Amino acid sequence: MLRDKEIRSALVDHLMKRSPRPARVLEELTIDNGNAIADVVACYRQMHCYEIKGETDNVRRVLLQSEFYSRSFPKLTLVTTENHIRFAMERIPTYWGVILAAPGKDRTTLRYLRKAGSNPMFSKKDALLMLWKAELTALATAHPRVIFKKSFNRDTIAEQISFQLSRDDALAGIQSALVERRSNIIDNECDVSRR
Repeated sequence: MLRDKEIRSALVDHLMKRSPRPARVLEELTIDNGNAIADVVACYRQMHCYEIKGETDNVRRVLLQSEFYSRSFPKLTLVTTENHIRFAMERIPTYWGVILAAPGKDRTTLRYLRKAGSNPMFSKKDALLMLWKAELTALATAHPRVIFKKSFNRDTIAEQISFQLSRDDALAGIQSALVERRSNIIDNECDVSRR
């Protein structure tokens, strides 16, 4: 049985060997105020979320969660096994990429079946809600045109930032905060095999 753990390890290894290499790869990133958890997020020029569904996972859950992922990330890919491919190709949004994970001789192999497209559902405000309040405050402070008070809650700060910053500026700020974050990070020096 090919499970999440084996697929995740192969995916992270694959991402860290790609060119260009992501600035960071994060795992188990809470998004949309805790409504979903992104399995793996690669910080490239645009953040790319990878949702993993192993052989024994319920692939139908991705349909329920896809709304949260789609609002939070500009690029999305489902990584799953042969028993879920038909369902995935027929049901997940067409802008999602699809990668087939299969057991290989010595390791899990990954094969792209569909490249991720541009996500039309992306929402700056929802994406900003993956940041902690301190990160949102720092982002707002870095852009003087964003009007906020330290007494504002995360939702209000995210809303103010989303009103004032362009999509590109908001994404750059989010990605910068996530790259600097010191938890849930696998970086170039980390030994992936220990996970």
